[in-house]
Amino acid sequence: MKPSVVLYGTGQFNQTFLTSALTLDLPMTVSVLSSTQEPEQVYEDVQTAASGCANAQVHLGIMTDFVTADALIIGDLVDLPRSASAEERLTATLPRLRELIQAAMAEGFKGKIIVASPDDGVLTYFAQKFSGVGANQCLGVGTLAHSCVLANTLARTFNVPTDSVHAYVVGVGQEHVVAWSRSTIGPVPILSLMANDAVEFNANQLGEIEQRLNQAIISANDGLRSQAVLRILRALFFDRPMVGSVTNLLTTVVDRIVPLSTPIRLTAMGASKIVDVSYTEIEQRQLDEITTTISAQITTIENGDFEPETDENDEH
Repeated sequence: MKPSVVLYGTGQFNQTFLTSALTLDLPMTVSVLSSTQEPEQVYEDVQTAASGCANAQVHLGIMTDFVTADALIIGDLVDLPRSASAEERLTATLPRLRELIQAAMAEGFKGKIIVASPDDGVLTYFAQKFSGVGANQCLGVGTLAHSCVLANTLARTFNVPTDSVHAYVVGVGQEHVVAWSRSTIGPVPILSLMANDAVEFNANQLGEIEQRLNQAIISANDGLRSQAVLRILRALFFDRPMVGSVTNLLTTVVDRIVPLSTPIRLTAMGASKIVDVSYTEIEQRQLDEITTTISAQITTIENGDFEPETDENDEH
């Protein structure tokens, strides 16, 4: 299958994603739509590079590309400074998200949605709500990049291949928990290695790793987000199923869907749960706090106390 993908985001994110995609030369067609109205010349170099690829194709998109699109990748909807607060980001991006989804659905879009924004938890929830696509067809990059950074760090620390490491970060991109109780080197739990005198790994090193993962720059890094999107695309369209911690809409708390990044299975059919993962009491308490925060955010938005009203003359 050669999927058709619509990429919508700022010029910087779009350029980074396209560079990563062309390096892999995956057999797919990418239609590029800019959220910040850059001149077409911005993408000339990328289009030239694509001409040297055997499989990947890139062209400037038009709205009718949604008719045949298999997936919509949503990057940064607005260009904001990294110092912007979550409230400022969501206030600016939610109206743009609604406009984009409404325009895509009006063209007949029936594909999967992948949200690659730093605030992908809330945006994944509303992307599904605005579009009406199945909950298992709407995903966010979540903490997949954090989990990859964690796995690579542990692989270097213990001098083992990365595929011998199973490590997960859960929650949302901006606020998360390292699931140490579910992290292993081969068959051995990470936490049990701390009690082994023959292994040079202690609580200080564990704390240093957590501090590195808590850096907000991971969620906002275009390269890491692009890599996460490409892993998701491979699972959905290129027969590379995976289990990874991505934002999904499969968690229900008190009869309400809560967008959380948790380990799920990704296949051509979309997202699905394998089992309900159990955590330590401390990890679960931290995850519950994140769940409460994001639920409160969504409730505030749905009550109209957060997002600015959209002028009727601006609606499509």
